[in-house]
Amino acid sequence: MKKTLIYGLLLLITTACTTTAPLVKLTPSTLENRDYWNMGQQFVYSNNKNIWFDCAFNRVENGKLVFDVKITNQSDSTVLVDPVLFQQNVYKNDSLLMKTDQADDPEEVLTRLKVEENQAVAHARNASVLSICSAIITAGASVMVATSDKSPKEKAKTLDILAIGNDIVQIATAVSADANNMRASDNWTRRRDLSEAFLRKTTLAKGYYIDGEVHFPYYKKAHWYDLRFNVGDAVAFFYFRQQLTRSMEPH
Repeated sequence: MKKTLIYGLLLLITTACTTTAPLVKLTPSTLENRDYWNMGQQFVYSNNKNIWFDCAFNRVENGKLVFDVKITNQSDSTVLVDPVLFQQNVYKNDSLLMKTDQADDPEEVLTRLKVEENQAVAHARNASVLSICSAIITAGASVMVATSDKSPKEKAKTLDILAIGNDIVQIATAVSADANNMRASDNWTRRRDLSEAFLRKTTLAKGYYIDGEVHFPYYKKAHWYDLRFNVGDAVAFFYFRQQLTRSMEPH
């Protein structure tokens, strides 16, 4: 009953703090680049030095703008594709520059998620060990109280206090272990999904292409995002106008 009450309160707190994910629309400019539609996404594309670039806005997730990008090497040489070299300029209006960012480094993101996963697993194990230690200490203390010279009434009172203390520790450690196990599981799932989705650093031979997600920081007050993709000596520019489809304020 006690554990059910604790879990219920935690669930209530968690759901009360949940906010709606941002609903953001980024519309590509077709003045500088041609466009086409594929599976509901509007792609813009560009060719520079026989390197073809295709780019479409996908979504906002975890404070990141996610773009679907495809790069095709039709040049006569091998080129290096490295998302770390991709850049965005963020404009508050048509001329006021707010920020310049590099794209997220996929390898750094995946490494950080792995470290956080390992930390969560360690914390869950520590909570389990604490739970076992508490039970052992409580059992030992209970034996000492039961064999002591105290009156039956004093023994019963002390044993109740020990039992309540142990219950509190067991509930707290169980909640901590479950929360950290869930965090580790979530990190593992996200790391797996991102490792498959990211556009990652690749040596691209002639006649081959690579596609995947490129992540940039998201800014609620931005009006334009100017993207610059560098691959070898080739460069492509794409421009996206941001629209908020409804209020982003938490409820």
